[in-house]
Amino acid sequence: MTIVDLPDRDDIRTTETREQIDADAFADARESEPVQSGWVVVALTFDPAGSVLLIEEPWADGWLAPGGARQPGESLETAVTREIDEETGVEATPIAPRAVDEFTFEHERTGETVGWTLVCFEAIADDPTIDRDPSVDDEEITDIRWFEGLPENVFNPDLMVSAYEECVKGP
Repeated sequence: MTIVDLPDRDDIRTTETREQIDADAFADARESEPVQSGWVVVALTFDPAGSVLLIEEPWADGWLAPGGARQPGESLETAVTREIDEETGVEATPIAPRAVDEFTFEHERTGETVGWTLVCFEAIADDPTIDRDPSVDDEEITDIRWFEGLPENVFNPDLMVSAYEECVKGP
């Protein structure tokens, strides 16, 4: 599946991100789960009041939408549902993709590239109860919160702000 296999709709924002990295970082990236999968899914998950669910991880400079790499044999929708539950304990239903980013790491010396397609979904919480302690399990999540709007310090703001705007603008 590629980006062209996603529905052709005006409400899906598309971007391309390219980052040059050194040889050691490139070797690590090549072996990473997202590169091996080729797909990363995240979700802006909303509760009935319109609040959005975000997580905090030590590596990120800002709040993140829960998500991760698609596992072999999973649909994108199944992957995002699993990731929301694993990272927050919130059961949610994906509504639709709202943004797609073709993410590429480029080896600074050789020009070789690796990457993945990131799909940001809109999702609705079936039950907004956060049923996970961020200090346990194998995730590196330090906080999980519902926000009344998208905070200023969101990670990857270009993508997340545009995806959020698509989610809240309504039909």
